[in-house]
Amino acid sequence: MKKWMKGLTLVAFMIVFCLVPAKISNAAVVIPASGDTTGKTDYKNMMDGLETDGHIILEEGATYYTRTTLWVESNQSITATGATILCKTGAFRNKPTKVNYKSIQNFTVDGGFWKNQNSNTYKKTLIQLSHGSNITLKNMKVYCNYAGHAVELIACKNVTVDNCILKGVGKCSSTSAEEQLQIDIAAPKSAPTLANYGKKYVKGQICQNITVTNCTITGARGVSANCAKEAPYNKKFHKNIVLQNNTITGMSSEAVILFNVMGATVENNTIISKSERTTTAYSVGLHIAMFGTAPTDMKNAVYTVNNNTIKGGRQGFYVYSHSSSKFGKVIAKKNKCYAKAGKEKAIWLDKNSVRKSVLSKNKMYKWK
Repeated sequence: MKKWMKGLTLVAFMIVFCLVPAKISNAAVVIPASGDTTGKTDYKNMMDGLETDGHIILEEGATYYTRTTLWVESNQSITATGATILCKTGAFRNKPTKVNYKSIQNFTVDGGFWKNQNSNTYKKTLIQLSHGSNITLKNMKVYCNYAGHAVELIACKNVTVDNCILKGVGKCSSTSAEEQLQIDIAAPKSAPTLANYGKKYVKGQICQNITVTNCTITGARGVSANCAKEAPYNKKFHKNIVLQNNTITGMSSEAVILFNVMGATVENNTIISKSERTTTAYSVGLHIAMFGTAPTDMKNAVYTVNNNTIKGGRQGFYVYSHSSSKFGKVIAKKNKCYAKAGKEKAIWLDKNSVRKSVLSKNKMYKWK
């Protein structure tokens, strides 16, 4: 009898325990859209949710207004599937507080249509993340003025940008060279906003392990791994940039530039420069270049360029070193490359710029 009573008591306890809602650590909080077009209410609610819970969900089909940039931190996430976020200034960024990729860690944004309320008046970066690691941006639409950057990554590592649409809007100047996705070095001239926080944030810190997949990117430039050409920062090189399964278009400059990058994979992309400056490097489709003395490890760096369609003006696919250093090994296979300057310019690897090259089964065309 006692055993039976103990068993019944245990079962009753378990039923009651299961009926009590469990408190979930770091549970996401749903942020209703307020309809306040000044941006004050949605901004406050979103910031409160990020600061309190760390993870917020925006309602599908709803429109949000933000009066200024959201400040994001480590271990936070924004789920915005089907939501539209209209920003008076930038969308979101982090404040640099640490170096060594520790200012923002484990941060994710999934979904959302992010754009300015008036893209003709705001011509700056929409999303900026710096000195961070383990960052994921996926399933997003980001529309930014051609004069700014949709996404700017400064001194970040282990970043994935997947299934996103980054698009320039407004008027694209024929001489503009601003990219919608910028992979940047933390140097005083290239990252002046970081310099305002202190000199330790602009000592030439580089990006590494940046992966861009399944995206459609259209800008004055499409994608740029940027360098600092002034000494001593011209000796700093990004590491391991991966572009796969993307459509990337440069409307007035190159579609893709990889400047001072040590090791890259470019596969299964459509890369097109529509620049009318066909006698200059600004019209190259895929432009890989080096400025300044490279680290000794450069001799082991591999650049894999396979199965792409690449179209440019002066050249389609172009590799050149502006210093005495040479690229390690360039492997280019099964690409279809076009140049308006002529078939022979569709692929142009300067022989004095590369230690070793392997070219196989590529097709070259004149692009009319």
